[in-house]
Amino acid sequence: MTNVVSPPQPPPPGRRFRLAGVSALAYSAVIIYASLQPFSGWRVPIEPFGDFLLAPWPRWVTMEDVLFNLCAYAPLGFLVSLSSRRRYTTLGAVVLATLLCSLLSLSLESIQQYLSIRIASNVDLLVNSFGGAVGALIAPLFGPHQRLGNALSSIRQQLSLSGLRGDAVLVLACLWLLTQLHTPAMAFGNGDFRTSLQTSPFFDFSPSAYLYAETVVVTLSITSLGLLLSSVTMVNAYYWRLLGSLVIGGLLLKTFSAWLIPRSDDIWVWLTPGVFMGLLCASALLWWLNQFSSSIRATLALLTIGAALAFINGVPINPYRQTLPFVLLSRSSHILSISNIVRALSDLWPWLALICAAFNLALNPIGCDHHPNKTPKQ
Repeated sequence: MTNVVSPPQPPPPGRRFRLAGVSALAYSAVIIYASLQPFSGWRVPIEPFGDFLLAPWPRWVTMEDVLFNLCAYAPLGFLVSLSSRRRYTTLGAVVLATLLCSLLSLSLESIQQYLSIRIASNVDLLVNSFGGAVGALIAPLFGPHQRLGNALSSIRQQLSLSGLRGDAVLVLACLWLLTQLHTPAMAFGNGDFRTSLQTSPFFDFSPSAYLYAETVVVTLSITSLGLLLSSVTMVNAYYWRLLGSLVIGGLLLKTFSAWLIPRSDDIWVWLTPGVFMGLLCASALLWWLNQFSSSIRATLALLTIGAALAFINGVPINPYRQTLPFVLLSRSSHILSISNIVRALSDLWPWLALICAAFNLALNPIGCDHHPNKTPKQ
């Protein structure tokens, strides 16, 4: 009879991180990055500091911009309020979430006074704060004693390990899915800084070389995501369903983003033979690598994330698929804002994943390995 090693015990309640809290931190990083990029054009403002707070209602405000800002901060208010329920009452959590969203928006709007390409706006501050309050008011419906909250908690416990390890990986998986709204020159190429850093390519461009390079990038990206998931997923069926859902969802979002923020007349231009080859290679590689111990898989996750980040920045830019600045100029401002946020998320994701993989490797207990390709016996 095969002995089944029990999973690691969850940490003490005082040290647990709620999934909502980890999500709130990650989402705050995305908002900060998107609000301040490209981190250039700093200046000393002519107007007094904080002058935008008393400025008259601007003429250029549109309903689309208002709705976008509201929707951008509502998830943050929701996540902060939900994570604060551990220590505060419902009212206290709502008030705290609203105040924190307002404080973050005030800080970012104030910093934007020093950016020449940004405009500090009291309207944005008001709408962002209201969006945070709306999200905070919705959060009590998902509390642990509510029907929705209880259902989500049950699904969460069945999917992966409890505690910070499982929470962080699930958050990263959701963020990875959102990064697919970004339309980089190379599919699944998160962390592409070639234009900003002016990096030297590893080889000269040619159609055949680029095909193999795209295959490698997709293989490394999907493999690193799969290894991260396998480090916290306990049951084979849940693992492959979750990974398959993420990949299919990513493909659908890429098609949608190609239609929403077009870079070409053909919305399927990103779906190349290299993408297909990469998906097939990643599937076969994951099936083999998941037979190893969780310590080895955690190490491989760290290596594949780093390799994907290095390789995407060493591939020559495809001259037939360059991003032209004027492509987005005719788009409305809220579409541009969405594009900035998902690009910021795409830039940050590999670095967040590296931190998560290193954390998993450090906390992975010896002798408590689990294999998602093996279903535990009852």
